[in-house]
Amino acid sequence: MPAYEYVCKDCNHEFTVFLSIKEFEAKPKIKCAHCQGDNVRKKISVFTAKTSKKS
Repeated sequence: MPAYEYVCKDCNHEFTVFLSIKEFEAKPKIKCAHCQGDNVRKKISVFTAKTSKKS
């Protein structure tokens, strides 16, 4: 399941939300995990994939 990183514009708290692609495409209203405000901005984050193969 993809992880989406957000930062709250009100309290500057950074947090991660785990949503399926289908849930994310539905454009859910994300609230800050710290102050419960909805003035949040999605951060640009790095994509990682975990596999069973050794590098």
